[in-house]
Amino acid sequence: MPTPGISGASLLTLFAVTVLTAEPLRVETSRDLWISSYSSEQEGNNGGAPKLKLKGTQECFLIDFDPAKFRGKRVVRATLHLHLESPYVLGRTTVSTVAQEWVEGKGTGYAKEPGASSFRWARNGELAWGHDGRNITAVSLGLGGSAWGFGDPTPPDAKGWQAIPIDPAVVQARLDGRSFGFLVMDDVGSEYQRDGDQFTYRSFPNRFVASREGKKSTAPYFTLWLEDGPGPTVAFTPDPTLKPVKAATLPPIPKLADGPSAVKATDAAGLPIPGLRLFAAKGEAVTMLLERAPQTVQIDLPVRRYELPKVGDHVDPLVISPHGRLLEFQIPKDAKPGEHRGTLRLEGQDVPFSVTVWNFTLPDRLSFVAQMNGYGMNDTSRDWFRLAHEHRLTLNILPYGWTGRVSAAPKPKADGTFDWQAWDERFGPLLDGSAFADLPRGQVPTEAFYLPLNENWPMNHEQHFKGGYWIEQAYAADYWQEFRSAAGGFARHFAEKRWHETTFEFYLNNKVYFKNGKNGKPGSWNVCSAPWIFDEPQHTQDFWALRRFGAEFWKAVAPYPEVRTAFRLDVSRPEWQRDLLDGVSNVDVVSGTLRDYPRRVLGRNRRDGKLTYMYGSVSKLGQPLIINAAWCAETWALGADGVVPWQTIGKKDALTKADDLAVFYPGPDGPLPSLRMKAFRAGQQLAEYLALYAATSGEDRDAVGAAVLDLPGLRAGTVKTYADDAGSSTFGDGAARSVAELRLRLGTWLDTQAPAPRARTHDPRPRAQDPGLIRPITALPPPASL
Repeated sequence: MPTPGISGASLLTLFAVTVLTAEPLRVETSRDLWISSYSSEQEGNNGGAPKLKLKGTQECFLIDFDPAKFRGKRVVRATLHLHLESPYVLGRTTVSTVAQEWVEGKGTGYAKEPGASSFRWARNGELAWGHDGRNITAVSLGLGGSAWGFGDPTPPDAKGWQAIPIDPAVVQARLDGRSFGFLVMDDVGSEYQRDGDQFTYRSFPNRFVASREGKKSTAPYFTLWLEDGPGPTVAFTPDPTLKPVKAATLPPIPKLADGPSAVKATDAAGLPIPGLRLFAAKGEAVTMLLERAPQTVQIDLPVRRYELPKVGDHVDPLVISPHGRLLEFQIPKDAKPGEHRGTLRLEGQDVPFSVTVWNFTLPDRLSFVAQMNGYGMNDTSRDWFRLAHEHRLTLNILPYGWTGRVSAAPKPKADGTFDWQAWDERFGPLLDGSAFADLPRGQVPTEAFYLPLNENWPMNHEQHFKGGYWIEQAYAADYWQEFRSAAGGFARHFAEKRWHETTFEFYLNNKVYFKNGKNGKPGSWNVCSAPWIFDEPQHTQDFWALRRFGAEFWKAVAPYPEVRTAFRLDVSRPEWQRDLLDGVSNVDVVSGTLRDYPRRVLGRNRRDGKLTYMYGSVSKLGQPLIINAAWCAETWALGADGVVPWQTIGKKDALTKADDLAVFYPGPDGPLPSLRMKAFRAGQQLAEYLALYAATSGEDRDAVGAAVLDLPGLRAGTVKTYADDAGSSTFGDGAARSVAELRLRLGTWLDTQAPAPRARTHDPRPRAQDPGLIRPITALPPPASL
């Protein structure tokens, strides 16, 4: 990271002039420590080990020298010299300042040495790392008053030494007392070899180098070029943060008159309905699931009935039927407030029930987006999108697969423009809202829509890709010109059509390790078009590649600010993204790690005008439906703008073979809804209650969110079965009751306030990023070339 205000090119010029006058000084290492972010090793200390290890984001090391005799000097140039102790050579490497004191320790084998430093602790069991206290990334890599830079090392010499360039600002901070040593990190991470189509992937190879505890002849050391006089003061970037809030006082739980009923029923979240008494806002939909289907249903509100065909041992898909036992009441916006009484004819008897209409209206435009994600779907007929829209959900289907080949895109013409006619006929009604005119929310366009742009469309990736891990060297200018022309063509067309409501998402989904072989089969380069891990980036090389694509995208669409364009990223490791994506993405879909890093993610995203989703998996068949509704409420309370279950489209045989991910079921005559879909709608509607309550009461949103998270069971955890699993949410005891009572609290209070209807309570849509404001970052060249 160059010194703020100094470009990489300027630094190189500065080096060329000043290195001529500065003499190199060899400076010995005073302490070093290898640490690990791997889950079972995070408290491990290797301060006494004879080696240091670099392993992508999994393992790194701390190192230092005694700066006392260099106080008051100006750093002109600096390198770190490391001796290889394994076959894997070092590639691009980061050296960061560390903004908190650390203890080297004497541990080996990841020993949990009390009082010594580890990835998790500044002093094991005694003192957490600063800022959010999660781990050492809180005080390095640009956070907590730290600065970083990265560069390419020299090739190994005949004796196995490599020299790593260090940004002078990083060393200057150590001399000036603003740092407590250095964190060194491998930016390449996983590697691959390619021979034609044959592909071999090496996940997180171990890159060992000697430590100072090993042989003296191979101990790491620094070379510094210094001049007299103080160095320039580096202004560290302030940390992203959220203002501290005190939890609001929520309305009291209303006391409802007893209304016992011998008939049992549950609502959309799977919760019991006491006395068969439902409550709903105008514009809301509520359901009642009975154990037996009534012969008749009498009430002065619209009602729809569904049957529940079994899939194996489970019920989930729903089929509209006049004889169904799931009753759905879509409350008209002009419904009369108050209690609406009805009767169910069950086994020859009339059973009373009621729907109380509260005196407030849910807005047609969403302030919380439950985006139903889908892949590999060739049928993109409007019925699927209409079904989502009717349920206050947003369906978004990625129109390309692993190879980047698109299934739904305008046809490119020879001059580089597009033939839009067929595409407009297919998708235009979703984008102007006419496809939904007869549905409860009316002619509101779909909230989000994937663009077909990817690394292999409309460009031919293989014709352009030159190889390597670093994107600045991977493509010639004509690749980026073709990409910008396509991205700009989409934005221009949308501007001409005046499609200004929908957020159009440019999203890169593919991963280089999709090329890897499985079950003993060799890997294939042509299986996937991605040369990096775009979705859920792991290594610096991946974040760096995404940064370039985002910058090029914003250059292309900048002339059309009236179009809501987005560069969307799915991120599961926000602790490693540094500031590489600041001003680059504007829709961040974050895994359950959002629960671990809310200050970093939401603080950064609010500062930059980004939309934040949490992604994960839907509740599995047989799990409580409340999980989906509670997930929406919890995500709103954390401060995010929506949820994204990563796959929601059922497989072709989902009606006969249990599919744990199906929210939409492919039926013989079109898509079918599900109980899980109704649960997500219930969660979205509860999020609207929360937004409307905050707006009407004047309470700070985050204060209301803090109060919600204090309710029993609503602070969720994330359960994963493997490292890259999207994860499922798990809620504590009391979550079901908390959700039910929260809805009654808010609904009853809003009913008494009777706020006027509004088109939207809160606009979650992101702002465009300005490519001119993306901070320049340049990798330093190998020291030998300086």
